[in-house]
Amino acid sequence: MKLNHIIKSMAMTTGILFLWSCASKEEGTIQGIEHVVIIGVDGMSPNGIQKANTPMLDSMVQNGAATMHARSVLPSSSSPNWASMIMGADTEQHGVTSNGWEKNAHELPPVVATKNGTFPTIFTLFHDQQPNAHVGAIYDWDGFGRLFEKEDVDFDIDGDHEDNTTQEAVNYIKAHTPKFTFVHLDHVDHAGHAMGHGSPEYYKSVEKADSLIAEIVNATKEARIFEKTMFIVSADHGGLGFGHGGESLAEMEIPFILYGAGIKKGYQIEETVYQYDNAPTVAYAMGLQTPQSWIGRPVKGAFIGNEKPNLIYKRKEQVMQPKILPDAGYYEPAGGVFKADSAAAVIQNPNGLGEIRYVLGSEEPTMENSTAYQDTFYLKETSVLKAGIFQEGKLTSTIAEANFRIVPKTKKDPVKYRVFYGDKMEKLPDFSTLTSVKEGFVTEFSPKEVMMEDVQQEQMALIFESYLEIPEKGQYRFFTNSDDGSKLYVDGKLVVDNDGDHGVKEIGEVIELEKGRKLVRVEFFNGGGGFHLDVKFQGANIPKQIIPANLLYREK
Repeated sequence: MKLNHIIKSMAMTTGILFLWSCASKEEGTIQGIEHVVIIGVDGMSPNGIQKANTPMLDSMVQNGAATMHARSVLPSSSSPNWASMIMGADTEQHGVTSNGWEKNAHELPPVVATKNGTFPTIFTLFHDQQPNAHVGAIYDWDGFGRLFEKEDVDFDIDGDHEDNTTQEAVNYIKAHTPKFTFVHLDHVDHAGHAMGHGSPEYYKSVEKADSLIAEIVNATKEARIFEKTMFIVSADHGGLGFGHGGESLAEMEIPFILYGAGIKKGYQIEETVYQYDNAPTVAYAMGLQTPQSWIGRPVKGAFIGNEKPNLIYKRKEQVMQPKILPDAGYYEPAGGVFKADSAAAVIQNPNGLGEIRYVLGSEEPTMENSTAYQDTFYLKETSVLKAGIFQEGKLTSTIAEANFRIVPKTKKDPVKYRVFYGDKMEKLPDFSTLTSVKEGFVTEFSPKEVMMEDVQQEQMALIFESYLEIPEKGQYRFFTNSDDGSKLYVDGKLVVDNDGDHGVKEIGEVIELEKGRKLVRVEFFNGGGGFHLDVKFQGANIPKQIIPANLLYREK
């Protein structure tokens, strides 16, 4: 595609240089599209659409263009992904790296900025290039409203509930027949956090989203603009268990549906689609020039008159990894703590093809170093088990991992915990100002054990302390994988800083240690929604694993 000369425009009040790539001739307004409506449903996964009763969405897929394999950006949390959806860029460009981001309080500045200091959004493009276009943003989550400049929109409403948000959108479309409308619905994410992704309640919330989407589509019919309107339905992220923020496909894959004016019917989108392709697709449909700083691309193959792209590299069909039992949960490896002389390891093949091969230790399984799984076997000491599916002598799945921690029956729980309650927690509190409401001992650095002791799950913080046996002098890497924030100290020195209001995120750092017992302190908090914490370490001769209870002690 030939580009026109890059236009240099100087923002006189700020001195900031903007680079814009001009649209080519083929990037003019797509014939027949005069209005665009984006409907973003927080936390709505492809699984939700496939398993729930969604007649409106099903009709959009059948009569439009769709993929259930679009991808979020990392981290798979709300703010980074809503930002990427409207900004045509990834976190590295726009700087919205977590839910803790604020316009005047963030770590990473945007690579370019408008005169108001923010990265340009699709709203900015309409404001600057089509100033007469009526543009509206109606959103259920107030946090969405901080991601764009208010002067870029003509209608800005925080609906504060999915029903009210939808009604505001319906009223707006009927009253103004806007060029561009963005609608954000939040209730599906709430169901995922409260009841779990994949739960009956979660699917019911998706069904409600489907009915609300139908109301918005019907509003365009009543406003007599339906035949000229292109719709996009997508999400910020999926989910796993009671949360999101990690790197699993369940969290990263999102639906992307194009429907209505200018869109092919029954078109299966095979090209890759990323979160940041959403805004460029709108720009392409409406003839807007996209900034050089945007990295997203329009999904051109979905538009009438465009050829299907010839893909040299295609999406790999997934061979599911083996399932190791016992299953420990959604984010931590399988296995668990066993106060016994041994633990049974069971590995299942969910594919019905290939063979399972496994190894014990830090290496990845290969044909040369692995053992073919035949039946249940028993582990008599703490072990890391890794397994994969092999076909024709090659590994064809991702690796499944389990951490089995074998602890003597007579050993006392070695980890001391203290529980604290707070208010509106967005980071770890100053514990010196709080009084613990509960104390005791548990087996490992795990809030799950503590939560079983009648402890509130939200607006809660924990301190864990225990002595870890370091077998030899050397470098050791410690990790916390948490939702929300956490910190890890060794003998009073901060090693891992994973603080903040975020989804499941792992951070690891290295420290040099002498042989002997070292005091490990872990601080953790959960502001709201789902929670998770696992604490791991790794040494020269120790594979990365959850710090096992057999190496933890109450005393030095």
